[in-house]
Amino acid sequence: MTTSLFSGYRQPSQSLRVRSSRHHTSVGRSSRSSELEGQKDKHGRAGTRPYRLILGALAVLSFGPCISPICQAADSPAPSSSQERQTAEPRVLRGGWYPWDPYQYRENARGNETLTGFDVEIERAVARVMGIELLLPEISWGSHLAGLAAGTRDIAAGATYSSQRDQLAYFSKPYRRETDVLILLRGTSSKYPFGTVDQMLDFFQKQHFRLGVVSGFAYADQRINAYVSDPANELVVIKEDNDLTNLENLLQGRIDGFLADQISAATVAWRQQKSGLIEEHPLRFSTNIHFMLSRVSTTPMTLAQLNDAIDRIKVDGEFQRITDTYALPILIHQTLDTDWFQFLVSIGTVAFALSGVVLAYVGRATLFEAMVLASLPAVGGGVIRDLLLQRQPLGIVRDPSVLLIIFGTVLLGMLVIKISSLTGAKRFTESLRSSGHLGTALIQICDGLGLAAFSVIGVVVVLDTSVQPLWLWGPISAGITSSFGGTMRDLLRRDAVAPKLQQELYPEIAVIWGFVFSVFLQWEAERLQPREILAGVVVTIVGTFLTRMLAIAFQLKGWAYGW
Repeated sequence: MTTSLFSGYRQPSQSLRVRSSRHHTSVGRSSRSSELEGQKDKHGRAGTRPYRLILGALAVLSFGPCISPICQAADSPAPSSSQERQTAEPRVLRGGWYPWDPYQYRENARGNETLTGFDVEIERAVARVMGIELLLPEISWGSHLAGLAAGTRDIAAGATYSSQRDQLAYFSKPYRRETDVLILLRGTSSKYPFGTVDQMLDFFQKQHFRLGVVSGFAYADQRINAYVSDPANELVVIKEDNDLTNLENLLQGRIDGFLADQISAATVAWRQQKSGLIEEHPLRFSTNIHFMLSRVSTTPMTLAQLNDAIDRIKVDGEFQRITDTYALPILIHQTLDTDWFQFLVSIGTVAFALSGVVLAYVGRATLFEAMVLASLPAVGGGVIRDLLLQRQPLGIVRDPSVLLIIFGTVLLGMLVIKISSLTGAKRFTESLRSSGHLGTALIQICDGLGLAAFSVIGVVVVLDTSVQPLWLWGPISAGITSSFGGTMRDLLRRDAVAPKLQQELYPEIAVIWGFVFSVFLQWEAERLQPREILAGVVVTIVGTFLTRMLAIAFQLKGWAYGW
């Protein structure tokens, strides 16, 4: 649930290759030819008898006139490499990448750096379908475009269509959408009241707005691209190699704002822990994203194969798997790593732990037993979920702060009860001992918030571990994360406060809303809009919480088996 799942940018290393099983088919043909030649030699040596020599001489005399043209054909020059390119499709595609998180970036997993990202994995997937080898060295976007024009690069991912680019490259069918936004310092959007692209560009010109862009990047609106490329705006258009540099320029006051892909800008700010310092202007503009193939080094046949490969990975589910693995998780984490969500998790953890404190006091448990009773509902479900999904390392190992919250709650609860006993607050302690209630209504409210937050976390962990299908494992994980620890505690010791497996409607709520959230994320995989994902998280939390409160108010029970 932390940024340890991903890593920052690294310096380039050697080219990465994706190899195809068809790469060595020519070796098989060569071996077969050699085998046939051996058979011919064998037959030639068997034909050394006199009568076969006479027949051979007659054959030479009979077909002599035909030998000269054959020799001339053999002596004719071989076709040039350019001529071969006209007829033979390439078995290697020379691509490239530059830091553009989360589409192209290096991930540091257990000390090993790996090139990955949404566009990189889509490019690799279509290369496997086409049966070709893919080369991906690190190269700037401007150099990559120049390589396509010269024929030294064959393919580029994540490209926006423009008439200028169409002169140097073939464009594949779109494989995703992109939304561009204007990134500003937080609290400054109100200073820029434009609502259309034309109004924005007019404002830029009149106010001498210092605009940051990525060099060679084509944005979603052609009017913006024309403004960026206009020599008259050279002094106010600041071109950099990537969005990270633009973010640094904005924070240091070198520019007034910068244009960027919405997901990329949010990801860069999140990785740098600067999300709270910037904001998006409400104006947005979207376009389709394609692959580009060099017109110099590839052919229309290669383009047709590429388009067919895009269709195939969408039909067979590979595209969905890549989206669930590389695009959705990072957008979800940007939402979950906010202060308000962490507050909900903490409130829920405290509520789960308090129920253990009550049980420990009523049952005259030891301090260790109190720790166990408080920890089971708070982290027990998460541990079982991580073991089931084979998540490494476990969640409590990644973020032990949850254990500190539990231990702190138990110690503080014990201290409050001890002080109440010493100061003569017998009514409080007797009520607690007789009924097991310690602000039951407050605990139930906090418990409902914890149920909602833990349900969302359960679905997100499924995304992190790339377990499929999401619609099945998402609700299962939500139910386990939010209620299985409490269920184990209830089975271990009956609790008058915490809901029981056989009675109140509790795990069913997590499963139902986990299913709704999982289906929403699968639908969102084609759109990848951060605001929509945030709205989905909020709706899931509010829906889960309100359902739990209604279940308490109307004393709804879990569905009985057999009716």
